[in-house]
Amino acid sequence: MKVIVIGANGDVGEHVVRKLSEKNIESLAVVATENQIEDLKKLGASNAVVYDEQNLLSHLQSSDAVIYLTGVNPKKHTSKTVMVDHQSVSDTIQLAQESGVKRFVMMSAVKAEESENETSRKIAAKDLPEDILKSANLVYTVIRPGQLTDNPGTELIEVKNRIHDKTAEIPREDVAALLVASLDHEAVFNKTIEVSSGDTPIHDALNLV
Repeated sequence: MKVIVIGANGDVGEHVVRKLSEKNIESLAVVATENQIEDLKKLGASNAVVYDEQNLLSHLQSSDAVIYLTGVNPKKHTSKTVMVDHQSVSDTIQLAQESGVKRFVMMSAVKAEESENETSRKIAAKDLPEDILKSANLVYTVIRPGQLTDNPGTELIEVKNRIHDKTAEIPREDVAALLVASLDHEAVFNKTIEVSSGDTPIHDALNLV
């Protein structure tokens, strides 16, 4: 399997690249700037390229699956959380379909279904990228993590259809491990799940979905 990681220059993306390497899965890291390429290769990426819409189709054609991290705009020169670029998500999903990629795993936001009048809603129309993905001809998984932390990963999680505790947290490293584990885990095909730290190993937790 070859996986293209879009938004690999973010904190979660770096962990994703490392987790893929640990599983001997070939990865193409898509980053925002050239100076990030060598860093991602050192983390285990088989190759790394700067985001370029014109070349994205050819990269997708040589990949089997996509991990898309909406918390990092692949076109912006930053690794910090930014506004979700809906057009970038839409374009990538469309190109993924054209390229023949069948598997698409996306990290979204745990508050994606909040109503428009929620004061804690910080990213406009968060659910739009999910709607686009769900209507596409792709085997998708949408993962909404709780509040991200830099704590060391434990690979012990809790998976629910909806997390009601807005203070629920999860290490970025565990989110990355979950994204990678979801690639070939049929229990989460065509599903949206929310995840936080818990007491259940990732593989077992996915089986409970």
